[in-house]
Amino acid sequence: MASNLYYSSDFQKLSFGDNGLRIIAASGTSATGETFGIIQALEDSTISCDIDSTGGDASITSLALTKGGIIFGNFDDVSVASGKVICYLK
Repeated sequence: MASNLYYSSDFQKLSFGDNGLRIIAASGTSATGETFGIIQALEDSTISCDIDSTGGDASITSLALTKGGIIFGNFDDVSVASGKVICYLK
């Protein structure tokens, strides 16, 4: 279940993994219906995902993330072409 980040405590819970997380390795995809607020590369990785927002891009395709790289947003349908990422549930 996705939630909006209206309060700093919501962001802190998200960033510490209180809502759960998924580790997705190469050739893996996220479970249907899960949304994420943070994606961090555990290894050099290439990912694709959909973005659930009212503005900006609707998806990311073949984004290269270096080890330790972090992106923030409303992500779902995450797939990893190479490497390994940790996705924090919203």
